[in-house]
Amino acid sequence: MSRYSRFLRKAVLPLGSRLAGYGDFLPYLESLEASQWWSYDQIQALQNAKLRRLIAHVYEHVPFYRQVMDQRGLKPADIQTADDLVKLPIVDKKALTQHYDAGLRDHSIPRKQLIHATSSGSTAERLHYWTTKSQKAKKWAGLFRWWEMVGYEFGDPYVTFQLAPNQGFKGWPLVGRLEWLLLRHHWLSAQEMTDEVLAQYVENLRAWRPKLFRSYASTLYYLAKRMNEAGLNVHVPAILTTGETLTDHMRETIARAFAPGEVFNEYGGDGMQIAAECHEHQGMHINAETYIVEIVKDGKRVAEGELGEVVLTNLEATATPFIRYNIHDVAALTTAPCACGRGLPRLSHLEGRLTDMFVTSDGHWLTVHQFTAFFAKVHSVKAFQVIQKEVDFIVIKLVVDDHFSQADHQRIIDTFRGYMGPNVRFELQFVDDIPTTPVGKRRFFISEVIQGAPSKV
Repeated sequence: MSRYSRFLRKAVLPLGSRLAGYGDFLPYLESLEASQWWSYDQIQALQNAKLRRLIAHVYEHVPFYRQVMDQRGLKPADIQTADDLVKLPIVDKKALTQHYDAGLRDHSIPRKQLIHATSSGSTAERLHYWTTKSQKAKKWAGLFRWWEMVGYEFGDPYVTFQLAPNQGFKGWPLVGRLEWLLLRHHWLSAQEMTDEVLAQYVENLRAWRPKLFRSYASTLYYLAKRMNEAGLNVHVPAILTTGETLTDHMRETIARAFAPGEVFNEYGGDGMQIAAECHEHQGMHINAETYIVEIVKDGKRVAEGELGEVVLTNLEATATPFIRYNIHDVAALTTAPCACGRGLPRLSHLEGRLTDMFVTSDGHWLTVHQFTAFFAKVHSVKAFQVIQKEVDFIVIKLVVDDHFSQADHQRIIDTFRGYMGPNVRFELQFVDDIPTTPVGKRRFFISEVIQGAPSKV
């Protein structure tokens, strides 16, 4: 650890965290740094202890869970381990948003201490929930643990490439600038990405020489693709993608633009930092001291290694409890040891948002992985977005250049029909641009058909 990093950890971060009201940040980070090396059994024991504490608290202070448990004849003592969670219902975004203001609010927390939060709304449906500064501090601790896992130390220069900047001291411009100066943080806006803007971003990266570069997967892929086409390269040791599915083709494209850097995938959603890759790249380590992850299909847990929907229990959140929350992502779980030595369980596969997947007429799921590599070989297509309007009706939006031909048109139709079936209808729409979502993501797939396991409440 460098002297500057020790200075930040021993003096600046504790003081800044206390001033901003996030005093739990550094102690929780230090606990995560230690516990990641525990055995899986030790981590399970910690999870179960936190779960018992959580259930006892919500039964006492959250009307929704007292009612649900009373209706099911349950008392807190009936939930002792993660295996007992199946006694409680699965909830989803709709259930939480419907009840968050009263029934799903922790009434032991004074209202003035609650912070209203929303998800990004990238699936056109926002989640509304309550949080606190303590819960946010623990979320950030999980985030920085992932950054350390890929080689970052406090004080290393880093760059975030997204729609809006992140600051711990929001609303305090001068203090916020000091925060960025001390942490050596730079921000690039994903609002406008013309060739001129992207060329300037490359120059900025060369000047800043970041140790870490973090962005949404599609946004970073778009930059890397332009860089590769222009023959540009910037060495960044660790590139961290988040927010969206990272396909093998996207990973290769990004790695080439920032060679000899290493690309790591990070997984979070709805205000939670859930999992991330280590240097072994054998799945994504789960932030298991904070979250219990279940994989379910049709409302039932599936076997280890089998794909299903991700159901989360946040062991540190009570302001709005996230207990058996279906985030509507698709993944598989493994508890096998990782070669890195960490005892944290892993997501062995992460396929992405359920609404970023397609469903065929016979009920099979198709993922974005199957198509991004294909479009990369159709050089006349500069950008694309595929929307499943109905099981048998697909709209494909394309940004093309002057070389796009009838042969390209037919090749796209034939490829999609091979995946989706012979009776599927396709409509190609040629557009000038594929707009980003309100938070700056560039969604490749949008399914208006596929649905997750519904809330059982």
